[in-house]
Amino acid sequence: MIPPMQLHSWIHHDNQADTKARSSRKSQVFRHVAAHRKLERQQRTWKLRASALDLYQTLQTPQERHVKAVEKHFTAVLDPLDTLSLPATDEIQSLIHFDQEYIIPALSGCLVCRVFPSAYLQDDVARYGYLARIAAIKARCSDPGLYNQALSLKAEAMRRLRERLPQLEESNRLPRAVLSLMFAESSCLNFEAADIHVQLLSAVNESYGLDLDDLISVLHQDVQRAAMTLTRTRFSMHDRSWASLEGELFHSRAPRKSLDSYQESSLEWIMIELRGALTALDILQRAESPQSSREAATFKCLHVMASLIDHYHDTTDQVEKYTALAAVYRIRRAAGMERVIICESTVFDSGRVIIPQLRELLAATYGDLPALRLWALYIGAKAGDDWFDQELGNHSKQMGFYDPEMLQGFLTGFERSGLGRWNWETV
Repeated sequence: MIPPMQLHSWIHHDNQADTKARSSRKSQVFRHVAAHRKLERQQRTWKLRASALDLYQTLQTPQERHVKAVEKHFTAVLDPLDTLSLPATDEIQSLIHFDQEYIIPALSGCLVCRVFPSAYLQDDVARYGYLARIAAIKARCSDPGLYNQALSLKAEAMRRLRERLPQLEESNRLPRAVLSLMFAESSCLNFEAADIHVQLLSAVNESYGLDLDDLISVLHQDVQRAAMTLTRTRFSMHDRSWASLEGELFHSRAPRKSLDSYQESSLEWIMIELRGALTALDILQRAESPQSSREAATFKCLHVMASLIDHYHDTTDQVEKYTALAAVYRIRRAAGMERVIICESTVFDSGRVIIPQLRELLAATYGDLPALRLWALYIGAKAGDDWFDQELGNHSKQMGFYDPEMLQGFLTGFERSGLGRWNWETV
């Protein structure tokens, strides 16, 4: 169970409560949640959200200067032609135009990203978090002065969430409102606050379930944040849930340390998961793939990346570490998640942390499996790092690959076919 103070501190998370009051509230919420689990689903849902409202009102006070700042952006009359019922101010129209002109086209190349702008903009709570996301991205890419507007919009989203929570209960709109704030915090590079949103959504999903589109959105954001900061993922689901979502693409076996030929070693597990993710991406790239298969493939890809990032932190074996990192980077590039360009600025660049760490691990593990090392060097070279280019050239010659086509053919087979450990050691 995630501590309630963590779940709800994202509403003006910079405020400080005294220790005794915090402890008392924590105990009260734990008892409250424990009691609700004995009730029927509908009753639990209503009371959880009612208790959340009480916490928002008790623990937090409005940031008046932010609320006042945002009001000036939302005072214009509505444009009768505006089907989204948004105030037709120049600031808001400019943000929506930037989203349609730059952000949406840039993210359209990502095979596992799913965001529907109209669903957020038509929601009178979620729209402010979504607009804050646009403002933050625009501030990073073209106009740094918009960062204050992003903060103001985010503050308005928090205020409205506190005020509208009872109404959100009936329409199941709470997850989307929290998602919009998660997007906003992530776009502001405030990953600590974004983590709190993710953990809250994880708890809601565990108890009540999330809409599939919302679930994909939070998983995608969690994996993006984990890869860009090289930290663990925060969203958790039981294997039974993953199996239900992934269908026949689900691979349930956990990594093992044994190198016995009849058991799956950790390295083999990593490569099997990589192949599963690449197979899932093949499904997503085929226009004729049915919707059910596309959804299963999306969950498979996101699950593999999350598992590999977490395995990188769990294992102490350097070869496993660099193999997991290389696999994550390989999947990210294939999925269109890496080095997304918006207005000539690069966003979602995990390579700036993954590639230096991959280089450090490879430099410390000479004498490892030749074919595995060759593949990892090739993945690193895709990032344009000179060290990888030089090492790849030297290592490929040592293995007898002098022809680029021959090298490419071997690497493709290494990724895609079920090569055993003995195949990894020799060509």
